[in-house]
Amino acid sequence: MSIKALFTAFVLLAATFQFAKAQTSSTGNDTLKTFVGKWSGTYAGDSSGKFELVIKQDNGQKLTGQVLMLTDDPNQKPINLKTISWKDGTLSATYTDPAEGDEVSFTGIYTNPDLEGSWKSDEGQSTGTWQLTRVDP
Repeated sequence: MSIKALFTAFVLLAATFQFAKAQTSSTGNDTLKTFVGKWSGTYAGDSSGKFELVIKQDNGQKLTGQVLMLTDDPNQKPINLKTISWKDGTLSATYTDPAEGDEVSFTGIYTNPDLEGSWKSDEGQSTGTWQLTRVDP
């Protein structure tokens, strides 16, 4: 094989890896952009009701969020998430229920166009499912 052919093969191989890397990065960012925003829906199980979830991403790519339980109480305040992550297509988050003091954790997946999953609180004594639909980006 000539030097010119070897060089051409190397350039094509390098370009292919760069394209694949760009595709992977783009897909990961698009996935995050898909679920960052305001969502509204319901939860059911040992307790049930309506709630909103707001997911934000700062300039450093860190995720934050809040949960707002939709009740008849006009003074209801949003609850900051203690943890939130999006890994391998799964959303995981926790917060402390201000009324009970229990840690609530929930996990879910994006099922275009919804987010849905399960929740548990009180160290697993209370469990259920939830489903959210995007309200705005």
